[in-house]
Amino acid sequence: MRPYIPSLQSLLAFEAASRHLSFTRAAQELELTQTAISHQIKTLEDRLEVKLFVRRRNVLTLTPAAREYLNSVHEAINLLSIATAHARKKKPSTVLTVTCLPTYAVKCLIPALPEFQRAHPDITVHVATSSTFNEFERNSYDVAIRYGTGRWASTRSDRLHSEEFFPVCSPEVLAEAGRFGSIAEGLARMRQIRTYFYSMYQDDWPAWLEAAVHEPVEFAGESVFHLQLTSLAAAVDGVGIAIGRTPLVNGDLQSGKLVAPFEVRVPSSSAYFVTSPIDKARTKKVELFREWALARLGENRERAARTSPPRAVAAAVAADAPC
Repeated sequence: MRPYIPSLQSLLAFEAASRHLSFTRAAQELELTQTAISHQIKTLEDRLEVKLFVRRRNVLTLTPAAREYLNSVHEAINLLSIATAHARKKKPSTVLTVTCLPTYAVKCLIPALPEFQRAHPDITVHVATSSTFNEFERNSYDVAIRYGTGRWASTRSDRLHSEEFFPVCSPEVLAEAGRFGSIAEGLARMRQIRTYFYSMYQDDWPAWLEAAVHEPVEFAGESVFHLQLTSLAAAVDGVGIAIGRTPLVNGDLQSGKLVAPFEVRVPSSSAYFVTSPIDKARTKKVELFREWALARLGENRERAARTSPPRAVAAAVAADAPC
């Protein structure tokens, strides 16, 4: 029996309504009527046999099932958009699709990307982000900046840089904590920012605390976020203290948006790599990007960005982590 696949119109209506939390705004974006959006959502709910939206006091919210479904729908629409753009291009060889995790894209790749575009104006770069690792198993990209061991089947992987993790917070949070005599005393005056990604990943607070603190720690409170991107944004805005990873926090440390209150940095067993499927690794556009990435985003650039030398500590194992 052929599996049920919703119509693209229904998926577009669901994605837009979920993003805006408004049928009216979704209708305006898709140039449809609000009635048409409601009909598409109702049809989708009936076929899925799942409630997707709940309206209370004129406020539209997503159900837990809808939030989970939205991640896959968003990625599917993104893949279709990229594939369509490839198909429409007169010179597909000039389109370079780069896939990476969201935090790396925002903190590292995008700030540096204008340099690559100025050097190679004939190459159109498509940046796709995903917070699920199975996205990297598909052969739908030219280059991926991946985090892990570097051992992935059917790919060429070049090491960009290693990684360390350690607590970071805003200067204001550190000032509010005042003087303290030990790490545990300082942390007790701050709110802990945790990062969770469903059941796949928990942040590196336990590993760092084990390496740096030899007494019980009780934080002033706790805030929890879904991705490192939102956790680091919360740290910058003074919510509390989060675990930062090089190179993701190097820019904010340099600019003074974040500070590292403690000297202890724990080296990770994983690293960042620039990878490509074997069948694409030798294409000119991929070679140009690889050479640029290794020079612009690699180890030497990371070392120059550090604001203070790390203290040697025991290595901690860090599995693939959502960024």
